Amino acid sequence: MTTVPSIELRRLLARRLVRLVAALAVLGIVIASIVVAAKSQREDPGQLRATAEARRALAVQRCKAGELSVPPQAIPPGETLDQFCEQQIALPFHDPRFHLTTLSDVFAGTTVPLVLMGWLLAASFIGADWHAGTMTTQLTWEPRRVRLLLVKVAVCITVAFLATVAFQALLGLGLSAAAALRGTTEGIDRAWLLRTLGVLLRGAALAGAAAAIGFSLASVARNTAAALGVGFGYLLILENLIGALRPGWRSWFLAPNAVVLVDGRVHPEIIPRTVIEAAVVIALYGVGTVLIATTLFARRDVT
Repeated sequence: MTTVPSIELRRLLARRLVRLVAALAVLGIVIASIVVAAKSQREDPGQLRATAEARRALAVQRCKAGELSVPPQAIPPGETLDQFCEQQIALPFHDPRFHLTTLSDVFAGTTVPLVLMGWLLAASFIGADWHAGTMTTQLTWEPRRVRLLLVKVAVCITVAFLATVAFQALLGLGLSAAAALRGTTEGIDRAWLLRTLGVLLRGAALAGAAAAIGFSLASVARNTAAALGVGFGYLLILENLIGALRPGWRSWFLAPNAVVLVDGRVHPEIIPRTVIEAAVVIALYGVGTVLIATTLFARRDVT
Protein backbone atom coordinates (compact mmCIF):
# COMPACT_ATOMS: atom_id res chain seq x y z
CA MET A 1 0.00 0.00 0.00
CA THR A 2 1.37 3.41 -0.87
CA THR A 3 2.35 5.41 2.19
CA VAL A 4 1.44 9.01 2.87
CA PRO A 5 5.06 10.28 2.62
CA SER A 6 5.53 8.75 -0.84
CA ILE A 7 2.22 10.21 -2.00
CA GLU A 8 3.15 13.68 -0.77
CA LEU A 9 6.61 13.40 -2.33
CA ARG A 10 5.15 12.49 -5.72
CA ARG A 11 2.59 15.28 -5.44
CA LEU A 12 5.30 17.81 -4.68
CA LEU A 13 7.60 16.70 -7.49
CA ALA A 14 4.72 16.55 -9.97
CA ARG A 15 3.87 20.24 -9.51
CA ARG A 16 4.57 22.38 -12.57
CA LEU A 17 6.09 25.14 -10.46
CA VAL A 18 8.63 22.74 -8.97
CA ARG A 19 9.63 21.42 -12.37
CA LEU A 20 9.82 24.91 -13.84
CA VAL A 21 12.03 26.20 -11.02
CA ALA A 22 14.26 23.12 -11.26
CA ALA A 23 14.63 23.56 -15.02
CA LEU A 24 15.49 27.24 -14.62
CA ALA A 25 18.04 26.40 -11.92
CA VAL A 26 19.76 23.84 -14.14
CA LEU A 27 19.74 26.26 -17.08
CA GLY A 28 21.24 28.97 -14.88
CA ILE A 29 23.99 26.62 -13.70
CA VAL A 30 24.89 25.66 -17.27
CA ILE A 31 24.98 29.29 -18.39
CA ALA A 32 27.05 30.33 -15.37
CA SER A 33 29.60 27.58 -15.99
CA ILE A 34 29.95 28.56 -19.65
CA VAL A 35 30.33 32.26 -18.80
CA VAL A 36 32.97 31.57 -16.16
CA ALA A 37 34.91 29.37 -18.58
CA ALA A 38 34.67 32.00 -21.31
CA LYS A 39 35.89 34.83 -19.06
CA SER A 40 38.68 32.81 -17.51
CA GLN A 41 42.06 33.06 -19.25
CA ARG A 42 44.50 30.24 -18.81
CA GLU A 43 47.73 32.18 -19.05
CA ASP A 44 51.14 31.61 -17.49
CA PRO A 45 51.00 33.29 -14.04
CA GLY A 46 54.76 33.90 -14.21
CA GLN A 47 54.38 35.84 -17.44
CA LEU A 48 51.41 37.75 -16.01
CA ARG A 49 53.40 38.74 -12.93
CA ALA A 50 56.41 39.76 -15.05
CA THR A 51 54.15 41.99 -17.14
CA ALA A 52 52.62 43.51 -14.00
CA GLU A 53 56.06 44.18 -12.52
CA ALA A 54 57.15 45.88 -15.74
CA ARG A 55 54.06 48.10 -15.62
CA ARG A 56 54.77 48.97 -11.99
CA ALA A 57 58.38 49.84 -12.75
CA LEU A 58 57.21 52.16 -15.51
CA ALA A 59 54.65 53.80 -13.21
CA VAL A 60 57.29 54.30 -10.50
CA GLN A 61 59.64 55.85 -13.03
CA ARG A 62 56.94 58.25 -14.23
CA CYS A 63 56.09 59.11 -10.62
CA LYS A 64 59.71 59.94 -9.80
CA ALA A 65 59.93 62.07 -12.93
CA GLY A 66 56.94 64.09 -11.76
CA GLU A 67 54.66 62.97 -14.58
CA LEU A 68 51.89 61.76 -12.24
CA SER A 69 51.36 65.16 -10.59
CA VAL A 70 51.65 64.02 -6.97
CA PRO A 71 50.52 66.89 -4.69
CA PRO A 72 53.17 67.90 -2.13
CA GLN A 73 50.75 67.49 0.80
CA ALA A 74 50.31 63.82 -0.11
CA ILE A 75 53.95 63.07 0.71
CA PRO A 76 54.46 62.36 4.44
CA PRO A 77 56.93 64.61 6.31
CA GLY A 78 60.52 63.40 6.09
CA GLU A 79 59.85 61.30 3.00
CA THR A 80 61.19 62.04 -0.46
CA LEU A 81 59.26 61.80 -3.71
CA ASP A 82 61.27 58.74 -4.73
CA GLN A 83 60.44 56.96 -1.46
CA PHE A 84 56.79 57.89 -1.79
CA CYS A 85 56.61 56.50 -5.31
CA GLU A 86 58.29 53.23 -4.32
CA GLN A 87 55.92 52.65 -1.40
CA GLN A 88 52.62 53.87 -2.76
CA ILE A 89 52.52 52.37 -6.25
CA ALA A 90 51.38 48.80 -5.82
CA LEU A 91 51.92 45.85 -8.09
CA PRO A 92 48.96 45.88 -10.54
CA PHE A 93 48.79 42.10 -10.71
CA HIS A 94 45.49 40.44 -11.48
CA ASP A 95 45.24 36.75 -12.24
CA PRO A 96 42.44 36.43 -14.85
CA ARG A 97 42.09 32.70 -14.33
CA PHE A 98 39.15 31.19 -12.46
CA HIS A 99 40.42 29.66 -9.23
CA LEU A 100 38.54 26.60 -8.04
CA THR A 101 39.56 27.52 -4.49
CA THR A 102 36.87 30.21 -4.59
CA LEU A 103 34.13 27.57 -4.92
CA SER A 104 33.18 27.83 -1.24
CA ASP A 105 32.53 31.56 -1.72
CA VAL A 106 30.45 30.75 -4.80
CA PHE A 107 28.39 28.23 -2.80
CA ALA A 108 27.84 30.82 -0.05
CA GLY A 109 26.49 33.26 -2.63
CA THR A 110 24.23 30.78 -4.43
CA THR A 111 22.78 29.59 -1.13
CA VAL A 112 20.60 32.71 -0.99
CA PRO A 113 18.48 31.99 -4.10
CA LEU A 114 18.28 28.32 -3.17
CA VAL A 115 16.98 29.20 0.30
CA LEU A 116 14.37 31.49 -1.22
CA MET A 117 13.47 28.72 -3.64
CA GLY A 118 12.86 26.31 -0.75
CA TRP A 119 10.69 28.89 1.01
CA LEU A 120 8.65 29.57 -2.15
CA LEU A 121 8.07 25.96 -3.18
CA ALA A 122 7.13 24.78 0.32
CA ALA A 123 4.73 27.68 0.80
CA SER A 124 3.14 27.13 -2.61
CA PHE A 125 2.77 23.40 -1.93
CA ILE A 126 0.58 23.78 1.14
CA GLY A 127 -0.98 27.00 -0.18
CA ALA A 128 -2.19 25.16 -3.29
CA ASP A 129 -3.74 22.45 -1.11
CA TRP A 130 -5.80 25.04 0.74
CA HIS A 131 -6.71 26.96 -2.40
CA ALA A 132 -7.87 23.87 -4.32
CA GLY A 133 -9.61 22.25 -1.34
CA THR A 134 -7.31 19.24 -1.50
CA MET A 135 -6.68 19.36 2.24
CA THR A 136 -10.31 18.53 3.06
CA THR A 137 -10.25 15.61 0.63
CA GLN A 138 -7.04 14.21 2.08
CA LEU A 139 -8.45 14.22 5.58
CA THR A 140 -11.18 11.78 4.47
CA TRP A 141 -8.59 9.00 4.02
CA GLU A 142 -5.98 10.29 6.48
CA PRO A 143 -7.97 11.79 9.39
CA ARG A 144 -4.91 12.19 11.64
CA ARG A 145 -4.34 15.89 11.09
CA VAL A 146 -1.07 16.27 12.94
CA ARG A 147 0.48 13.33 11.15
CA LEU A 148 -0.66 14.57 7.76
CA LEU A 149 0.74 18.07 8.24
CA LEU A 150 4.02 16.79 9.69
CA VAL A 151 4.45 14.46 6.73
CA LYS A 152 3.88 17.32 4.33
CA VAL A 153 6.40 19.60 6.02
CA ALA A 154 8.93 16.78 6.34
CA VAL A 155 8.69 16.12 2.61
CA CYS A 156 9.22 19.81 1.87
CA ILE A 157 12.25 19.99 4.18
CA THR A 158 13.78 16.86 2.67
CA VAL A 159 13.26 18.00 -0.92
CA ALA A 160 14.65 21.47 -0.15
CA PHE A 161 17.75 19.98 1.48
CA LEU A 162 18.43 17.40 -1.25
CA ALA A 163 17.65 19.82 -4.07
CA THR A 164 20.11 22.36 -2.66
CA VAL A 165 22.80 19.70 -2.40
CA ALA A 166 22.09 18.52 -5.95
CA PHE A 167 22.10 22.00 -7.50
CA GLN A 168 25.24 23.03 -5.66
CA ALA A 169 26.95 19.78 -6.66
CA LEU A 170 25.98 20.36 -10.29
CA LEU A 171 27.33 23.90 -10.10
CA GLY A 172 30.51 22.57 -8.53
CA LEU A 173 30.97 20.11 -11.37
CA GLY A 174 30.45 22.82 -13.97
CA LEU A 175 32.89 25.21 -12.33
CA SER A 176 35.41 22.40 -11.76
CA ALA A 177 35.37 21.72 -15.49
CA ALA A 178 35.82 25.43 -16.17
CA ALA A 179 38.77 25.58 -13.78
CA ALA A 180 40.37 22.46 -15.23
CA LEU A 181 40.04 23.63 -18.84
CA ARG A 182 40.41 27.40 -18.61
CA GLY A 183 41.38 28.24 -15.02
CA THR A 184 43.40 26.65 -12.26
CA THR A 185 42.92 24.10 -9.51
CA GLU A 186 45.95 25.22 -7.51
CA GLY A 187 45.46 25.20 -3.75
CA ILE A 188 42.97 22.34 -3.71
CA ASP A 189 43.57 20.26 -0.59
CA ARG A 190 41.71 18.44 2.16
CA ALA A 191 41.10 21.61 4.18
CA TRP A 192 39.54 23.30 1.14
CA LEU A 193 37.35 20.27 0.45
CA LEU A 194 36.08 20.15 4.04
CA ARG A 195 35.31 23.86 4.06
CA THR A 196 33.50 23.68 0.72
CA LEU A 197 31.43 20.68 1.80
CA GLY A 198 30.65 22.45 5.05
CA VAL A 199 29.31 25.51 3.24
CA LEU A 200 27.25 23.27 0.94
CA LEU A 201 25.69 21.19 3.72
CA ARG A 202 25.03 24.12 6.05
CA GLY A 203 23.41 25.99 3.16
CA ALA A 204 21.25 22.95 2.44
CA ALA A 205 20.22 22.79 6.10
CA LEU A 206 19.29 26.48 5.94
CA ALA A 207 17.19 25.80 2.83
CA GLY A 208 15.39 23.05 4.76
CA ALA A 209 14.69 25.41 7.65
CA ALA A 210 13.43 28.05 5.21
CA ALA A 211 11.11 25.46 3.66
CA ALA A 212 9.71 24.65 7.11
CA ILE A 213 9.09 28.32 7.91
CA GLY A 214 7.56 29.10 4.52
CA PHE A 215 5.34 26.02 4.74
CA SER A 216 4.18 26.92 8.24
CA LEU A 217 3.34 30.51 7.38
CA ALA A 218 1.35 29.43 4.35
CA SER A 219 -0.45 26.78 6.40
CA VAL A 220 -1.44 29.29 9.08
CA ALA A 221 -2.59 31.87 6.51
CA ARG A 222 -3.95 29.21 4.13
CA ASN A 223 -2.41 31.26 1.35
CA THR A 224 0.89 31.21 -0.53
CA ALA A 225 1.04 34.94 -1.13
CA ALA A 226 0.65 35.66 2.58
CA ALA A 227 3.64 33.47 3.41
CA LEU A 228 5.76 35.19 0.78
CA GLY A 229 4.60 38.65 1.85
CA VAL A 230 5.26 38.03 5.54
CA GLY A 231 8.61 36.44 4.83
CA PHE A 232 10.00 39.09 2.53
CA GLY A 233 8.47 41.90 4.59
CA TYR A 234 10.17 40.56 7.70
CA LEU A 235 13.56 40.01 6.06
CA LEU A 236 13.70 43.18 3.99
CA ILE A 237 11.88 45.68 6.19
CA LEU A 238 11.22 44.54 9.75
CA GLU A 239 14.70 43.20 10.52
CA ASN A 240 16.38 46.33 9.17
CA LEU A 241 13.96 48.64 10.97
CA ILE A 242 14.18 46.91 14.34
CA GLY A 243 17.92 46.41 13.92
CA ALA A 244 18.37 50.16 13.52
CA LEU A 245 16.25 50.89 16.61
CA ARG A 246 17.44 48.00 18.75
CA PRO A 247 20.91 46.82 17.62
CA GLY A 248 21.13 44.40 20.54
CA TRP A 249 18.24 42.40 19.14
CA ARG A 250 20.11 41.52 15.95
CA SER A 251 21.42 38.35 17.58
CA TRP A 252 17.90 36.93 17.31
CA PHE A 253 17.27 37.91 13.70
CA LEU A 254 17.08 35.26 11.01
CA ALA A 255 19.34 36.82 8.36
CA PRO A 256 22.43 37.51 10.55
CA ASN A 257 22.28 34.02 12.04
CA ALA A 258 21.95 32.59 8.53
CA VAL A 259 25.14 34.41 7.47
CA VAL A 260 27.08 32.97 10.39
CA LEU A 261 25.67 29.49 9.80
CA VAL A 262 26.44 29.28 6.09
CA ASP A 263 29.90 30.87 6.33
CA GLY A 264 30.85 28.61 9.21
CA ARG A 265 32.77 31.35 11.03
CA VAL A 266 32.12 33.79 13.82
CA HIS A 267 31.31 37.32 12.62
CA PRO A 268 31.48 39.55 15.70
CA GLU A 269 30.94 42.61 13.52
CA ILE A 270 27.49 41.21 12.63
CA ILE A 271 26.33 39.30 15.72
CA PRO A 272 28.18 37.80 18.71
CA ARG A 273 27.16 34.20 18.01
CA THR A 274 29.04 31.02 17.23
CA VAL A 275 28.08 28.79 14.33
CA ILE A 276 26.39 26.29 16.65
CA GLU A 277 24.44 29.03 18.39
CA ALA A 278 23.30 30.42 15.05
CA ALA A 279 22.21 26.95 13.96
CA VAL A 280 20.20 26.51 17.18
CA VAL A 281 18.45 29.86 16.70
CA ILE A 282 17.45 29.02 13.13
CA ALA A 283 16.33 25.53 14.17
CA LEU A 284 14.16 27.05 16.90
CA TYR A 285 12.50 29.33 14.35
CA GLY A 286 11.80 26.36 12.10
CA VAL A 287 10.51 24.08 14.85
CA GLY A 288 8.52 26.89 16.46
CA THR A 289 6.67 27.85 13.29
CA VAL A 290 5.91 24.19 12.53
CA LEU A 291 4.50 23.69 16.05
CA ILE A 292 2.28 26.76 15.69
CA ALA A 293 1.03 25.62 12.28
CA THR A 294 0.39 22.08 13.53
CA THR A 295 -1.47 23.27 16.62
CA LEU A 296 -3.74 25.56 14.61
CA PHE A 297 -4.33 22.89 11.98
CA ALA A 298 -5.38 20.38 14.64
CA ARG A 299 -7.90 22.75 16.17
CA ARG A 300 -9.33 24.83 13.31
CA ASP A 301 -12.11 23.98 10.96
CA VAL A 302 -10.66 22.95 7.59
CA THR A 303 -13.79 23.38 5.49
